[in-house]
Amino acid sequence: MREFFRWLMVPAMRVWVSVVERRFVRIPVPTDAPQAHSLGLDSDRILIVGGGPAVGWGVLSHAVALPGALARALTARTGRGADVDVTARSGMTARSAPSHIDFVNLWRYDAVVLTLGIGDAGRLTSMRAWRSDLNRLLGQIEAASSVGTEIFLAGIVPLASMPVFRSPLGTMAGAQAAAINAASAAFCAGDDRVTFVPLPVTVAAVSGRFRSASDYDTWAAVLAERMARTLDPQRRTADGPMYPEAQNRTVDEIEEARHRAVMALSLLDTEPEERFDRIVALASSTLGTTAAAFTVLDGDRQWNKSIVGLRVAEIPRSSSFCTVTVLEPVALVVPDALLDPRFRDNPLVVSGPHLRFYAGFPIESPSGERIGALCVYDREPRSEEGVDVVLLRELALLLQNELWQSTEQRAADDGSERAGQGS
Repeated sequence: MREFFRWLMVPAMRVWVSVVERRFVRIPVPTDAPQAHSLGLDSDRILIVGGGPAVGWGVLSHAVALPGALARALTARTGRGADVDVTARSGMTARSAPSHIDFVNLWRYDAVVLTLGIGDAGRLTSMRAWRSDLNRLLGQIEAASSVGTEIFLAGIVPLASMPVFRSPLGTMAGAQAAAINAASAAFCAGDDRVTFVPLPVTVAAVSGRFRSASDYDTWAAVLAERMARTLDPQRRTADGPMYPEAQNRTVDEIEEARHRAVMALSLLDTEPEERFDRIVALASSTLGTTAAAFTVLDGDRQWNKSIVGLRVAEIPRSSSFCTVTVLEPVALVVPDALLDPRFRDNPLVVSGPHLRFYAGFPIESPSGERIGALCVYDREPRSEEGVDVVLLRELALLLQNELWQSTEQRAADDGSERAGQGS
């Protein structure tokens, strides 16, 4: 009888959900690049996928929404940096989620956080369908991700705490959300790679206000407490697993993916840009080096999008320090190239400009490929301890954010142009 009543109410709930979604149109959401970072080395890579908390209702930047809050909360508990990407859509369901996930690049994440269920609750998705859709989604994530990738399924926040759900139909959605939470907890208990994390009611919800940064801080603290226990700090030691980029991909496949990413960014052989030049100059001055560059790798060459201190537009890949940098998602520091067997015979070392010191941090495309690096050079060697690698990483991420922002703007402009042509 209960299932028959649910089936009867589904059409009415779909109409109600559409009305609720229209009310959300004017609520602020983040408009910046869908990522956030926190200070530190050996960064944990996290992907958030879903609706609800992932969307960032009520704030204008992901830095104060769930990605930024989670990055800071993880760093506070692990002492490591955190890089958090987010793929969010209002109303995303367990069934629709796979169409929003880039399964090809899941290998690069240490953990995936799913904030799903509220869309299913509002549509009165049956428990049978929820379990089936969730099972299919988790199976796809587990198959596409690295062996050590952890998956966390965040529970649906009690819907009765939100004013928009305080109605007869909202009460029905709330009851369905509670049932979905119970089913999710039971489902995750049977999978060693998946952890169910209930999310609490926040102070803002109780007071009747809409979301604020404090809500995301609260949820991030709960998630980080569970996540920090399972993110293995030894996973990147010499005896641990290899970096994910080397898993299941040949060198040719990696290079082809890098080439596609570089072409999509439309960077090669373009004019200098002040936004990149400013960051490169800042890297050189703050790290105290005579030269710095934003490099882009493609085929058999390294092309310098921005460079200070050296008059070199491009060099062969065979002479590139950055070719080694992009092998791993961490900084490469070469205190003295003459003492490093990888570089002591490099033409840039044994002849002009006689480089001795190098430090670089990889720059990634929105698709996750390491396309180049922000790097600094000097003609004098220096100790590894004298290099502020945390600062280098922050400057590289600042440059990367500029790159991603322009990519998103170009995509938005293309969408507007297509819409205009179709009208």
